[in-house]
Amino acid sequence: MNSVTLYPTDKTVKVRKPDGAHLSEDGEPVVMNAYWHRRVREGSVTTNAPEVTNDTTKDSVKTKGSK
Repeated sequence: MNSVTLYPTDKTVKVRKPDGAHLSEDGEPVVMNAYWHRRVREGSVTTNAPEVTNDTTKDSVKTKGSK
């Protein structure tokens, strides 16, 4: 069978694996079967790794009146 790495599309929603455990938020390799094909089709998981955003401006910019 075909093995691919799947990632949850929404990190706030836990995706169950067939054994009852949760799919890792960072993605993990799984054997593609009917269960995972359904999860991909419904949009719960994706084969695309989430983009890592490096938003340093939020931490370094202080708003007016902050100390």
